[in-house]
Amino acid sequence: MTSTTSTVEQKADIQHREIEMPAVDVIAHNAAQMHVNTVPNHLTKLQPAPIGFGAFALCSFVLGMYNSGLIVNLPQVAVGVAFGYGAMGQFVCGICELVLGNMFAATTMLTFSGFFFTFGIMMIPSSGFLEVAMANGGEHTVHLCMGLVQVGFAIAAFFFLLGTLRQPILIRLVLLQVFLAFLFGGIGGLASSNSFNIASGWVSFTLALTAWYIMCALLYTPDHTMIKLPFF
Repeated sequence: MTSTTSTVEQKADIQHREIEMPAVDVIAHNAAQMHVNTVPNHLTKLQPAPIGFGAFALCSFVLGMYNSGLIVNLPQVAVGVAFGYGAMGQFVCGICELVLGNMFAATTMLTFSGFFFTFGIMMIPSSGFLEVAMANGGEHTVHLCMGLVQVGFAIAAFFFLLGTLRQPILIRLVLLQVFLAFLFGGIGGLASSNSFNIASGWVSFTLALTAWYIMCALLYTPDHTMIKLPFF
């Protein structure tokens, strides 16, 4: 009887331990699993960054020509590029970065694609924005609205810039130029200053060149060309 009683007590003690101990381990395991970035094998070679930088470069180039005053009578060109490549290219890049689990790249690309979508929607006559703005203050109201939008995106670009202090110089340079282009454009719109708008346009030119360089540095591999660009 003593042996039987001892065995029963040991089983009860073991069962008691099995109920108490795994609870914390299971929670910790599940929490850890939520932060594991699992990418399917067929997506490991996916590199959407050149698409995003290429879209940003071309759209910045065209908008730079418009804001700097080199092109003044063809605003529909900027709208077409903003929708057709600037917004869509960065949106596709951002979604791909989300799939790969690169949250910083996804957030920046989707944010800036939002600017080009916003710009395109505001400048298309069928959206109704221009009609309402022109009826309530004319071009001054349009410039104020665009200035306010650009100041908002300048703030976002500044936060992104702070998040790249350990990134390569080229990435920091791009975001610095993005911040300055939005800031100058925002000030130009809110203060009705043509000088700031022109400055924003020229910064957009340098931004386009930097973004195109990054695109080429990522695309130029030994499998495709003998040209090799350093990524610093």
